[in-house]
Amino acid sequence: MNMPPPSPDSEPPRQPEASREPMTESQTIGGQAAARRLSLGATMPPAEVPGVRLQRFLGSGAFGQVWVGRDINTGRGVAVKFYLHRGGVNWSLLSREVKNLVQLSADRHVVQVLEVGWDADPPYYVMELIEGGSLEDMLVKRGRLPVAEAVDLFRKILIGLNHCHGKGVLHCDIKPANILLAADNEPRLADFGQSRMSHDQTPAMGTLFYMAPEQADFQSSPDARWDVYAAGAILFRMLAGSAPHRDQALLSQLDTAGSLPGRLARYREAIALAPPASEQLSRRDIDRSLRKIMQRCLEVDPESRYSNVQQILDDLTVRDKTRSRRPLMLLGIVGPLLLLLATCFFGARSIDLATRTATRELRTEAFGSNQFAARLAAQTLETEIQRYFDLVHEEAQRETFETLLADLIQGETSKPVLDRIASSSTPVDALVREDALAARDILLEHPAQLRLDEYLSERLAQYRQPSEPGKPRQRLATMFVTDGAGTIMTIVYGKSVPRAQNSVGRNFAYRTYFTGRKDDYPSTIPMDSVSPLRHTHLSSAFQSTATKMWKVAISTPLWLEESGVIVSGRRETPDRDPDAVFVATINLGDFQLLQRSRSGNESDAANPSQVAVLVEAREGDLRGTVLQHPLMDQLREEGQTVSDKSYQVDGATMDRLLEGGDVGYRDPMALASEGNGFGGEWIAAMEPVTLPRPTKAAGAAEVADDHGEDVVSGGQLPLSSVEQTDLLVLVQYRLSEVLGPVAELRRSLLFEGAFAIVSILVMTLFLWWVVRRVTTQDERRAAKESQAPPPPQERIETMTLG
Repeated sequence: MNMPPPSPDSEPPRQPEASREPMTESQTIGGQAAARRLSLGATMPPAEVPGVRLQRFLGSGAFGQVWVGRDINTGRGVAVKFYLHRGGVNWSLLSREVKNLVQLSADRHVVQVLEVGWDADPPYYVMELIEGGSLEDMLVKRGRLPVAEAVDLFRKILIGLNHCHGKGVLHCDIKPANILLAADNEPRLADFGQSRMSHDQTPAMGTLFYMAPEQADFQSSPDARWDVYAAGAILFRMLAGSAPHRDQALLSQLDTAGSLPGRLARYREAIALAPPASEQLSRRDIDRSLRKIMQRCLEVDPESRYSNVQQILDDLTVRDKTRSRRPLMLLGIVGPLLLLLATCFFGARSIDLATRTATRELRTEAFGSNQFAARLAAQTLETEIQRYFDLVHEEAQRETFETLLADLIQGETSKPVLDRIASSSTPVDALVREDALAARDILLEHPAQLRLDEYLSERLAQYRQPSEPGKPRQRLATMFVTDGAGTIMTIVYGKSVPRAQNSVGRNFAYRTYFTGRKDDYPSTIPMDSVSPLRHTHLSSAFQSTATKMWKVAISTPLWLEESGVIVSGRRETPDRDPDAVFVATINLGDFQLLQRSRSGNESDAANPSQVAVLVEAREGDLRGTVLQHPLMDQLREEGQTVSDKSYQVDGATMDRLLEGGDVGYRDPMALASEGNGFGGEWIAAMEPVTLPRPTKAAGAAEVADDHGEDVVSGGQLPLSSVEQTDLLVLVQYRLSEVLGPVAELRRSLLFEGAFAIVSILVMTLFLWWVVRRVTTQDERRAAKESQAPPPPQERIETMTLG
């Protein structure tokens, strides 16, 4: 097929690196020279145009000039294109361009032809004036365009092309220079010199890098996909700032390719071997769907390209719908997630608030309950101490004991022995003076002492028997009797002791169980300055040197009368010093209240939840010392002893507990090597232990004793000292046991909340997936429909022109 003659408004082929103008057919050499001469001297219009006032020269091309004028009747600006060289003009191409422009004269996306002067000399046609310049001019000035602006222009260009194609006109030379911009930035298609009808078989050359590869072939037939490729190239140019695949290396190769067919072949080969054009775009603001549209427009294989412009518009519509749905989709995902996060936040906050409130209420209630338990424990211990008081009174008033005691104190052979020991100046002197030591040896072998010793041993054995289940028994550690001077006349132990360690014949007049004071006198105090107690007395706690266990002693004064032994508190006592003092000692661990649980559950014993502890109340270094603790009881049963280290409650904690405050109590016994089961925080309450106040005998008067204490005349109990002992009961409850239900409730609420949140999340994701799937199916269906070839009966058959 021979090359057609050139278009009237086309220029001769230029070097690719020097121009973006179309590669079109050339004018004759003579015509070109004439055109140059005329362009240099374009000061007067070539001819008059009826109804148009020509105002200024706009420019010139290969075959003529363009002048700007104004319609005399309407005042509308127009452009007049004169064809000055009849000999160099292909009138068939001129006729085709004008014919196509006239056919599209009603389309607002195409430059409008207003009048044609075929018979004028020179020939001309009048078209509307577009003063905004070309898209090429704008791109040269601005470079890349924003995505939204580029897509808007691209869409309008496609609409214009679609209208052209709808009327059977293929532009075949779409490029930025052939798109004029109106004042409102509306693109208008211009320069239809290379246009073809859809049924035309005549090839048409476009512009390098905007021309489809298959178009760069003199044997090709016009196809709507040529304009599709060119439109994609324009979109690439607006987004990238340069035409697709355009680089200096390729331009050099095209420049050295030789003839025009060679250059066209090299162009086709370079486009086919180049990577996809969309991959050359490095802009991150270009969405994936727009990249796909652009890449499909620029496919090398025309079968993979869009078949027509309408398919591009359909995909742009789908893209717009997708982008318009994106906020809703984002809201559909982010909204429920934010709602879920808010639910999680307020749910966790509510759970935390409920937990703290429940913890506070439970702790307050547990503390109140623990205070009541401490008061009850103190009262129980007071009652138990009173029973020991009664036990001492009963033992001191047994007939056999009275008889044996009188034989020992008033015996003709025993009384001088006791007097010899009592004649020592101090208790320490009685331990070293030879006369006193000899008297002690006699006393140890004296029959009266041995008989009383045997009797008390039998009585003590009764209180050393193991308790039967459900029938707790009072237990005693030792029993002994002193004379009126403080010398121990007889003593029985729970275990036999060597003679050297036996306390018989030794004087302990300085001890509290003899004096009734809170603290011992010095052992060097003169014996004649010490008076024995006048009432039943609970001594301060003291520690056993053998077992390290803490003990207390209950002592009561005895008077020997003809009627029998008189015991303090049972009836009116004589107004003189007592003749003897009966003493029973008790291990603090033997108080039933303080004995640890014997339920048989070893885990409960090793890790109890609530325990009662006895604490020293006396001021001084021993204040706060733990006197009895379940751990001590446990070690005693296992045959072990507590270390010599004392364990104390610090003074500040004791003060807070005595004031009734709730403190974070930590058991000091947890510091012992065996005290791991008592670690952690406890709720604690502390109560002092008091003794029942005695009732004054009728007619008794209050007087002061030698130590300034108020007493009841007749030997009754002091009115002040009986009110309070030196013991404090501390009841502690494990905090984790109190808060266990709260922790369990918290775990349950968190589990239920987590389950609900996961369920809501799964439901949200499922609904989102359903919506996404339906939307995707619709998009795929629309894409398939847009890609489907038109029905055979609607195809436009091409025919070969002879």
